[in-house]
Amino acid sequence: AEWLPAEIASLAGDHQAAVEYLRPFCDLLEDLDQRFYLSSIAPMLGRELCALGRHAEAERYARLTRELEVRQNVLGEATWRQVQAVVQAHRGEHAEAEALAREAVGIAERTDGLNYQGDAFCDLAEVLAAAGRTHEAAEALEQALERYERKKNLAMAAQMRPRLETLRGAAPA
Repeated sequence: AEWLPAEIASLAGDHQAAVEYLRPFCDLLEDLDQRFYLSSIAPMLGRELCALGRHAEAERYARLTRELEVRQNVLGEATWRQVQAVVQAHRGEHAEAEALAREAVGIAERTDGLNYQGDAFCDLAEVLAAAGRTHEAAEALEQALERYERKKNLAMAAQMRPRLETLRGAAPA
């Protein structure tokens, strides 16, 4: 349950607090060589760092998770790709970023985790928006919103609606 305060902070939109909860926990798991649990927590930390625009730091946690090679952890496999995709999108490596983001969506969709699917679509939207593909980004964010609404995740749905309206306003008609 050590990750729960970070999840609550993230749902409230307080990504800095989420990082402050996750970083020491991640460090502890790394010190204890708790590979499976670390393969979930490290990419969660990476996503929170991305939300703060700290992409270089986030990439460390994507790389760490990838190097752990805990293939049976579907969440970790999807999330490190999401983090790496956002990092690459912000570097201008749009084709590589999109490929990773779509791979993450594919992995998440093979699960019944609506929140994880929503997160993957949200990150795909960010990657597409960074490439200037606002119409496609809006479509991906609509998919994220649909997942959050089905899950009754009111906090994430509330965060998505203004982002979706901004993208719709920026998308060519």
